[in-house]
Amino acid sequence: MANFFGLALFRERKPVMFVYSEGIKAGVLAGETVITSSIAEPLEDFLRDNLGFAEVILGRSPIGFALIDADSLDVLGANTAFTYLFQPVKDEVIGLAAAVHPEDRVAFTSFLRRIGRRDEKARYIITRLDRPAQNSRSVLALAAPLSLSGTTAPQRRILLHICELDAEGILERDATKRAKRWNFALMSSGLGVWDHNYRTGEKYYSPTWHQMRGLTALSSTMPFATTEDWLNQLHPDDRVRVRYAIQQQQIGNPAFMNFEYREKHADGHYIWIECRGDAVEFYDDGRPSRIIGTDRDITERKEAEALLQNTTRKLELALETSQIGIFDIDAMSRDGFWDERMLTIYGIDDHPDTVSHTRWRSLTLPEDVARIERHGHDGEPFDVTISDDYRIYRENDKALRHIHSRMRRYRGEDGQERVIGVNWDVTEEARLRQELLTAKQLAEARNFELDRARSDVEHAVLHDYLTGLPNRNYLEAELQRRLEIATANTTGVALLHIDIFGFKSINDTHGHVTGDNILRSAASMLRFLCRHNDFVARVSGDEFIMIASYKDDSTALIALARRIIAELSKPVLTGDGEERPGGSIGIALSEVPVTLSATELMQNADIALLRAKSMGRNCVALYDSTERQRAAQDKARADALLRAIDRDEFIPFYQPQFDARTGRISGVEVLARWQKPDGTIASADSFIPLADRLNVTSMIDARILESTVKDYQRFVAGGLKPPRMSVNLTPRRLSDPALIDSLIALGVTPGMLTFELLESTFLDRYDDICAFNLKEFGHLGVNIEVDDFGTGYTSIVSLLKVAPSALKIARELIFPLVAKPDQRQIVKAIIDIAQALNIRVIAEGVETEEHAEILRALGCDALQGFALARPVSAGTLAELLRSEASALPTP
Repeated sequence: MANFFGLALFRERKPVMFVYSEGIKAGVLAGETVITSSIAEPLEDFLRDNLGFAEVILGRSPIGFALIDADSLDVLGANTAFTYLFQPVKDEVIGLAAAVHPEDRVAFTSFLRRIGRRDEKARYIITRLDRPAQNSRSVLALAAPLSLSGTTAPQRRILLHICELDAEGILERDATKRAKRWNFALMSSGLGVWDHNYRTGEKYYSPTWHQMRGLTALSSTMPFATTEDWLNQLHPDDRVRVRYAIQQQQIGNPAFMNFEYREKHADGHYIWIECRGDAVEFYDDGRPSRIIGTDRDITERKEAEALLQNTTRKLELALETSQIGIFDIDAMSRDGFWDERMLTIYGIDDHPDTVSHTRWRSLTLPEDVARIERHGHDGEPFDVTISDDYRIYRENDKALRHIHSRMRRYRGEDGQERVIGVNWDVTEEARLRQELLTAKQLAEARNFELDRARSDVEHAVLHDYLTGLPNRNYLEAELQRRLEIATANTTGVALLHIDIFGFKSINDTHGHVTGDNILRSAASMLRFLCRHNDFVARVSGDEFIMIASYKDDSTALIALARRIIAELSKPVLTGDGEERPGGSIGIALSEVPVTLSATELMQNADIALLRAKSMGRNCVALYDSTERQRAAQDKARADALLRAIDRDEFIPFYQPQFDARTGRISGVEVLARWQKPDGTIASADSFIPLADRLNVTSMIDARILESTVKDYQRFVAGGLKPPRMSVNLTPRRLSDPALIDSLIALGVTPGMLTFELLESTFLDRYDDICAFNLKEFGHLGVNIEVDDFGTGYTSIVSLLKVAPSALKIARELIFPLVAKPDQRQIVKAIIDIAQALNIRVIAEGVETEEHAEILRALGCDALQGFALARPVSAGTLAELLRSEASALPTP
């Protein structure tokens, strides 16, 4: 048994015996001290051993005691004081329920059963006794479990102790408890209490009121001398308003009992105060005589409100700027709230409070509805953002719009599942995405085209555009690779350098179309004749190189070369007949093992080709190491020729043409000469073939033409009257689109120049540029002469088309005139045809006076040759013109 019961015996106000329950020696019971004694012993033992004495003592005690059955809660025994309090149980063993106030019976009964069922310590409860004839009385009931042992099983009992409480004590205790509770509540809530009694002048301010302001609560009075001093602690923006609010409070205006303001904290910063008050006492006129209220520090709340307001303002601005609409709908019905921006996005003009899901479906494209409706249902997790895009037809104007949606499923305060989300119109973004996609596709297509073009360019860089064969760049790289392989495999590499014989003449005579056909035909033939792993390339206008492997000797290579020449010698149709080009081939072999570089091997093949060409038509030559010296000499000559062009060493010489009847100078032919640094003059025969091979003839012609024009202009400036000067014009120059502009730039004037065209030039089929240039010659006053007439096949139609001013009979027809009289008939026929066409006839190659006499007799108009005058410099020509002019009779 654990209890705070004790039984004390006093003799002459001194305790002589104290019986206590187990575990209690000293304590406080209902505010009174329990005195303990060292001679005390457990109550159970005392009751068992001194039962008679206990009955006497307990029976006389002014405090009510009762022994209660723990199971039935029946009163087994009670002293006089107990029966006095519990009138219904006097002299009877009955239940206690009837003695307790009806409102307290359940609580009291539960209290006793809890004590009886458990091994509880002693507990107490304040309850009311039901007194029918009197008012109910409050008592303090103390109960403790008691176990008494005897011959049978231990009996469970409850020792009940009843003390009557007076009404004032109860009220005081209740008031004290309530005060404690309210003080605790106020302290816990952080409320500062203030009490203004205007009747007495008293003012009270709680410690919390001081603490929230950072003030030391030395007293409960106002820490400021006057109200005005306190008002000066307020924020300047709040003082007028608070002063007015206080005035309104004092006259009882309820609208000003609650207000907020800012007050300076003792640390120097401002805090927000929420003031709430109410009038509790009044004067006779109804004005409040006492107002009690609380102050709360709401600084954190105000800061949170400011932050929320700022965040809300930013959010509203962001939503307005970004044109985002917000919706909050029921997860099941999908009906719910749409804000104004949502309604604008969907073109809904009637502004409903709730937008139904049916209405949304009617605006959304059917193919998008099913996908969107799956979002936000039971299968979707809570608080996970789901994004989607779909299309709608706006309700007011039926415009197709693209919508981006982001939504999240959540459970509301009422437990209902809802979906919150945002929509915004991404039509422009969708259009841009489509444009970007289209641009991407176009870019990919262009990239494909660029890749293909790059591939084409790479192919073009390494291949000949006309024949499709690899070019020199490709050849050099491939030859280097083959030599490296041959070095490792101890095999040899051979080069066959192939030149089409007479190609330039065919191209000049029959035009580029025929020349191109011959080149393409040759390329096809070489591809066909290539053996396994052979390689063929076009390296220049009419030259090809084949790479071939060999092991022992060159017999097979020579046989291959002869077959190539045989194929090249086959007739080629030209439109007006046929040509048999033929060819020359030079063969160079690498040593085994390979010691030559690719450049050296190509030089050897080039040297071998030069020797094959020097041997005559359709020849094959193997490279001979002794020929390298000769090749070096040729290279030196070529270098010297190119330097001469750079140094402007080529000058015009002039061979006069004489009128056959009068013997006076009627014209001059311009001839190219090389004036070397040592002062010697080289004729055209010594450098033109080399210039043709180097493809620089046109550059020399341009220099000669420029110098001729300058000489003519100097003659005129010197008072001379030079005749027309005949300058050779190659077919390539005739096809030059810039020819006319260059003549104008040189200052060519009418009567200055005559261009000589070889009869071998294919005059019947010249291109549009040739026709244009021939026409413009007439506008510039430039005449046309046909050179070497009688060696080709110029037709009457060609003469009419070109309309030359003169024909120059080839020297091959002039030279036999003295020895072969029958040759004169041919020349006579040419002269007659020319005269019939009103074309002058010039005979070149007049070597003797006898030739001159015969040609005069045949009716030739002009004579040119060594028998009359040799080519001379510009200075000598000027002297001849001056001498001839002085010999003329003075008019």
